[in-house]
Amino acid sequence: MKKSIFLTALALAFCLSVGFSGCATSQATKEEKAARQARVAQAVADSLSRRSFTVEVNYINPQRLPSRQLSYGYGVTIRNGEVIESYLPFFGQVYRAEFGEQTGLNFTEKIVQYQAGQVKKDRYAVELVVRRRLEMLVYRFDIFDNGRTTLTVSSDNRDTMYFTGEMLVEE
Repeated sequence: MKKSIFLTALALAFCLSVGFSGCATSQATKEEKAARQARVAQAVADSLSRRSFTVEVNYINPQRLPSRQLSYGYGVTIRNGEVIESYLPFFGQVYRAEFGEQTGLNFTEKIVQYQAGQVKKDRYAVELVVRRRLEMLVYRFDIFDNGRTTLTVSSDNRDTMYFTGEMLVEE
């Protein structure tokens, strides 16, 4: 009898210790967090100085429709400040439509104009102009040193679109 109570108590203690060990979290020290933030900020600055970066977007705020979460895979890639690869959805009104297939904001084009600079201690602004068939598109990125990014895409032929996402950085 005493042996079964002892074994039951031992089994219960083991189960509780295993259960509570899953609840333990490792807390990064302030120094580790600061070092990681510094590495990310340096990676963001390096990407912008090379004029080559990728932003993945996960949220869209159309001008005339409700905001919505986006599925995986949407984003924009800038290569050497010369070429843009845009894979973004478009929800809104088009004022002057082109004939043929309409693919939203999915294209690869040459950048006509590129401007970038640091506007605050922790924020950069990148603005670029792209000519795509009959329209001029302006992409304005506000990139924070933690990689968070807001993107505004405006055109003379479409409603303005607002996106939020994150710059992909290598630490």
